[in-house]
Amino acid sequence: MSELATFMRITGLQVSNEDVDSRKAAVAQLKASWGKIKGARDIIAKAAEVAAALGGDGIPSTALAEEIQAAIQKKASAFLYTERPLDIGVVAGATLSELVSDRPGLTGWLIVDVFAIATWSALAFQQPLADGKREELRTFVLEKCRKRTLEGAEAARQRVPIPDFSALSVTAGEEDKFSDGFKKATSATIEALRRNAALDREELDFLWWTQLDRSRLVNRRFSSLSEPARAVTAGIEAATHLRRFPSDAHRDVSLARISNDGTLTLSQLLNECHDFREELVKGLLVDPSFAPSVYPLLHSLKTGQADIVGSDVARPVSEWGGRALLEAALIKFQDTGPSSL
Repeated sequence: MSELATFMRITGLQVSNEDVDSRKAAVAQLKASWGKIKGARDIIAKAAEVAAALGGDGIPSTALAEEIQAAIQKKASAFLYTERPLDIGVVAGATLSELVSDRPGLTGWLIVDVFAIATWSALAFQQPLADGKREELRTFVLEKCRKRTLEGAEAARQRVPIPDFSALSVTAGEEDKFSDGFKKATSATIEALRRNAALDREELDFLWWTQLDRSRLVNRRFSSLSEPARAVTAGIEAATHLRRFPSDAHRDVSLARISNDGTLTLSQLLNECHDFREELVKGLLVDPSFAPSVYPLLHSLKTGQADIVGSDVARPVSEWGGRALLEAALIKFQDTGPSSL
């Protein structure tokens, strides 16, 4: 949280010790509160609000502003977000930064992971800000979320050591408890074997998919598609073979079919996918339009409209392919979560 005092200078106002201390207290409270949000949809919606406050004109949503204002007022009762709206983005960004600094777990799908992935997705689609101080904060949070996402993806694929069975003893006269005792003595070993086998299966499924030249998603040969359409199709389809969030290695493999990394806007990309746009999104488990800033590509593919802030930025084909993989994986796991093994 040492960066907080620096980022508070974004407001252009004189910053006192009391200002910094009240914001630190608010960050601690919000971190605890946001860390308890259970539903992935609610987490993603919160991440979208934070990203909006960090980008654009810096004016936060009323709900986010009032939540953060209430937290700040516990130590600075005179604070009003209407007088210092940029403080909301500073506190929100600092809270996200603190939240995603926790160590990744083996599941790859903790509350923190969802925050990191969704915030990274939203911030990465925004245009850079002209205000250097605000852009520094925005990119700081973006990089923290990106780093946590990729570290979580790697940690979730670590094979675990296989422990030996625990000692099992049966007392005379308590033979009826043998089943429970056996389960307890072997559960850790069996769970570890299942987890490692599931990760091995994921690798095999993914690598077999990379050998195919035909997309089952759009029922076309990958080689028959234009490079932009191929990148997006491969990214979305690759996510269907994963049991954990994709790592850099999965992104690199899914983009291996690209040879010409030209740039194009979202509207141009939609034109490239026009003939099979509906096929690309018909299997989505969740409607991406509830959080278009987090799912700009999938939202546009579903609606046929390139009306998201940042859609007029020309991006490399590889970036569109990577985004397709990111968004498709997030939306796949949003309600179901990845494999628990």
